[in-house]
Amino acid sequence: MSATKRSIFRERAIQHYAQSRDQDVLPRFVSPPVFLFLWMIVSLCLVLGLLAWHIRTPVYTAAIGMIVGGSSPAGTQAVLFVPADQQHAVHAGEPVQLQIGSSEDRLLLTVASTTATPLSPERIRQNYHLDAGTSLLVTQPSVILVVMLDKHISATSYGGSIVHAQVQVGEQSLLSFITLPGPTSGS
Repeated sequence: MSATKRSIFRERAIQHYAQSRDQDVLPRFVSPPVFLFLWMIVSLCLVLGLLAWHIRTPVYTAAIGMIVGGSSPAGTQAVLFVPADQQHAVHAGEPVQLQIGSSEDRLLLTVASTTATPLSPERIRQNYHLDAGTSLLVTQPSVILVVMLDKHISATSYGGSIVHAQVQVGEQSLLSFITLPGPTSGS
C-alpha cells in the first residue's frame, strides 16, 4: 500500500486562512455606540464653552453711605462712598442696588452723579457733617456717588440712615471667573 500524503484540510479553507492572516486588522478599541456617545460629550463641552464665553455677568463693587435730604425738588438722595481705587469703574448712569438700614428690601436705582476727584476722609466728614457714629463710614479717600431715591422715601423718615449698596461697574464673561492656580511662593 502506498501512502499518499493527503491533507486533512480542504484546499479552499487553506487559501481562506492564508488570506485572512495577510490582511491588516485594526483592533477595535471602542464600539460604535460608545464612540458616538464620546463625540456627543465633546460637542456638548464645546457648546457649553462657547456659551460661557458669550454670556456676560455683571461685576459689582460694594459701597456704603447714608441718606441725606436733597436740595433738588426731586427730594431725598443717597450719598455713597466708594473707595478711590474704584474711581475708574464708577460712572453716572450705572445701576445700583441699595439696601437701607437692616431691611431686606433692595431698591434698584441708577447713579445720578459722581465726584470728579476722590475726597479725603476728613473733607467728606466736613462736607456731609458726619458725627461720631457715621464718621466711621469713611476710612479712606473716596469717590462720592449720588443716587436719587424714590419719592416715597422721605428725608424726614430716613435721613441719616446707613445705606449698603452694590454698584455695577462692568460686565465680564463667565469664563473669566475660572482661574487657574498660579505659582505659589514657598518660604
